[in-house]
This record gives sequence, structure tokens and C-alpha cells, in this order.
Amino acid sequence: MNGGLWKKGILIALAVMLLLIPQQLLAGRPKVEAAAAVLIDARTGEVLWQAEGDRVLPASGMTQLMTEWLVLDAVRGGRVDWEDSVRIGGDEKPKAVQAARHRDRSEREGIPFRADDQIPLNELFMGVTVSSSVQAEQALARYAGGSEASFAWMMNEKARRIGLSASTQFMPQLSEEVPEAPKADSDKVKPGSRMTAKDAAIMCRELIDAHPEVLRMSSVTQTEISSRGIYLMNKNAMLPEFSGPYSYRGMDGLKAYGSDDEGYSVAGTAQRDGQRLIVVIMGAESREKSFQAAGRLLDYGYARSGSFAERASSWLRLV
Repeated sequence: MNGGLWKKGILIALAVMLLLIPQQLLAGRPKVEAAAAVLIDARTGEVLWQAEGDRVLPASGMTQLMTEWLVLDAVRGGRVDWEDSVRIGGDEKPKAVQAARHRDRSEREGIPFRADDQIPLNELFMGVTVSSSVQAEQALARYAGGSEASFAWMMNEKARRIGLSASTQFMPQLSEEVPEAPKADSDKVKPGSRMTAKDAAIMCRELIDAHPEVLRMSSVTQTEISSRGIYLMNKNAMLPEFSGPYSYRGMDGLKAYGSDDEGYSVAGTAQRDGQRLIVVIMGAESREKSFQAAGRLLDYGYARSGSFAERASSWLRLV
């Protein structure tokens, strides 16, 4: 009896505490170590929190999300099929410098693709979605768009149609050598795909609305490249199935990627008690910091607008 009263007392105390928490207490939270960050409500599109949301930053991984979108469009429209066999190197023999860059990227990704490989489209798609494979992305672009350049034009057209700002520009990943930006100006964005965190969040929201199946695809822990007999692990350590230090309950997509040059980024989404939030972290110093920042932002969002239970548990993680 006393135990039941004690539990009720705790719940009442928590309820009172949540009701009395001034919004100013949460207004300054959380502290995010990244070049830019945005948190939005997926249903309404409302921006719940942002830092440098309009800053233009390198966005190679966000480009992969747009690649996934256009391939999903093509499959739905019957222009390509999941079982189509796609040649990694395209129809033309790659230049020596491009082949060398392919090898460098492939080694970092751990994917032993060769230019003459024929890979099913669905496996290439999952290679991009799960493991952020640049070679798989290139092959999909050439196959679905005719060339990387024409596919980039398609991506930019899609960006304009869904209302992204003029600051967002998509470019082919590796078709040309990209010159280095002057080292004296560290804030200048190098040539290549670029985007703001706000635009990335909008794109994620629109992608989920257009193709909800992308959540199922991006939340698998591993995928197989059958012709190579290898499995690729998902780079998103926030998936709850991993049960690691960064796993987040309700997380089911979309993309984690990065490098020491561009910084590490997450385009994540979680759903709890029917409420879906989308978080974008761009340019964190490490993969671990990108996951930490994303988790704290999601906690902040659920502490503000989630159910009573979510507000309580999320607030306790923030304080």
C-alpha cells in the first residue's frame, strides 16, 4: 500500500515539475558541437531548434539522400527495376585518375567494387542507403539519369520543386577533379554539392512523405552485396537494434556519413508515441559527436512536445 502511494507521489511530483519547468530553461538547450543543426516536427514542419540553420555547408551525404529519392521515383514510375543489372563503371572506361580515386574511396568504405562489376540495382541502392557507398551512388546516377551530370540536373530540379533555397546545389560526386578551396579562408565551401541544414531537414521530411518505405530500407543493420559475398554494416549507430552507446529508441533512418575534411553529419528521424521528429547535424568534429548532438536534440524535442512519459524521460536526460 505504502509502495503504491510512494509511486503515485513520484508521478505527481514529476507531473508538477514538468508543468512548472519554464520554457526559458529549455530554450538554451542543448549544446550542440557542430557547424549547423536543425530539429523539426515531421508532421507540421515547424522548426523546434536550430543553430546556423541557414549556413551553406558541404553536403555529399545529403546528395545521397536525393539520389535515393530519384531512384525510388524511377522504380515507382517503371523506368528502372530493382532486379536490373547495373555496371559499376558505366559504359565508358574511366580515366586513370578517376579509377585511382574510386579505389581510395572504396578502400575507405570497405567495398571491393570493380569497374566491370554488374550489380543488381536493389543491392546498389542499399549500398548507398546503408553504407554511403560513393561508387554505388555514381553507378545509380549514371543508370537512372544517363550520366552523372544529367542526374545532378534532375536533383537540382527536384530541389526547386520541393521549395529548397537557391543555396542548395547538387553536383556529381567524382566526375571531375575538384580543386581545393584556399586554405586561408576556412569558412569557404569547396566546390561540390552544398546545402543548409534547414534545407536538408525539409528534404528529409518531403522524402519520407513521398517514399515512406525509405525508413524501412535505411533502418536495416546490414545489407548484402551477393556477387561479392559481403555484408555492409549500417553507419547509423543510433539505430536501436545496435544497442550501443548512441542507440536511440524510435530511430529509423535516414543517413549517417562524413569525413575528416567535411566533418561528420547525421540526417536522422525518430518516432515515439506517434510523434516523428527529424534532426540534421552537419559538420561535427567526429562521428561520435554527431550522434551525441543528434540524440540531445531529439531529447530536447521530446522534452518540449512529446507525451507526458516522453517529456519526463527526455527532460531527465537533458538535465
